[in-house]
Amino acid sequence: MNEDDLVLPADDNSFQDFKSMVEEKEGWEVIFNKKNVCVSTRAQTNSNIKLLKAVTSFNDVSAATLFDVIHDTEYRRKWDHDMIEMKEICKLCVNNTVSYYAVKCPTPVKPRDVLFLCSWIAYPNMRDPKEYLMINKSVSHTDYPPKSNMVRAISLVTGYLIRPTGPNSADFLYLTHFDPRGSLPKWVVNKVAEFFTPKVIHRIHKAARKYGAWKKKNGSNYKPWLWPEQCKLPMAKPGKLSARVDQVAVIDETGLTEDKTANGRDPAEISDDDEA
Repeated sequence: MNEDDLVLPADDNSFQDFKSMVEEKEGWEVIFNKKNVCVSTRAQTNSNIKLLKAVTSFNDVSAATLFDVIHDTEYRRKWDHDMIEMKEICKLCVNNTVSYYAVKCPTPVKPRDVLFLCSWIAYPNMRDPKEYLMINKSVSHTDYPPKSNMVRAISLVTGYLIRPTGPNSADFLYLTHFDPRGSLPKWVVNKVAEFFTPKVIHRIHKAARKYGAWKKKNGSNYKPWLWPEQCKLPMAKPGKLSARVDQVAVIDETGLTEDKTANGRDPAEISDDDEA
C-alpha cells in the first residue's frame, strides 16, 4: 500500500488544525441565526464545497454530557431519527475508531452513507477538561464498499468543539466540510445547511437533557470513549483500511424540484414533538 493511503491516528496537529478552523473569524457568511443557533458558511479556495459552522451555547447541560451524547452509539438510536444505521467497525488506538453511518435524506434524494475515522481528545486531560474535541474524516474499508441503494458521501473534515462554561453549561461549536456526492442542485445543499443543521443541534440539546435518566437504565458505567479498557473493538487489520475514499458513480439528482423535498418548517420552530 502506498504511504499516502495509510490511515493514521489523529495527532495534536490534527486537533489544533480543526480548532483553528472553528475559531477563525474572517470570511464567514451567516445563513441562519435564530434561537441562539448561528450557522455560517465560508468558501474554500481549494474546493467548491463550502465549510459550514454552527455555534451555540447551552445553559442546562454539561460539556461532559454533550461529549457522552455525541459518542454513545446506542443512545444515538433514540434521538437521531434520520439515522438508518450506525456501526463501529475497528480501532486504530484508544481514541481513534472507524465507523459506518447511513442517513435518510428528504424524498426523493437518495440516502447517504459515510465511512469515517473518528478521533477525540480532552485538553488538558479527561480528569479536568477545559475543552473536548472530536473530529472525523472519510476513509475506506474493503469490507464496507459503497451500496447500490445509497450515495457514498465524503467527510473532508467534521467535528465538535465543546467548552464547559460552568458545571451545567457549555459552548458548543460544530464544523463540517462535507461532500454529499451526486449531482445535487444548489438549493438542496442550501436546505441541508439552513434546515437540517439547526435541527440536529436542537436534537442534540434535547438528547443531552434526557441522557442522564436514560444512561442510568442502560449501562451507566459503560463509556468506552472515556475508559479505553471497555472498548472491545478489534484492531484494524493491515490492508483493510485506506485513506483513499471509494470511487462511486455520479448519480444525477439535478432534476429534483424544491416542492418535492421541503416540508416548509422553520428549524427555529421545531417543537418538543420532535422527540429525542
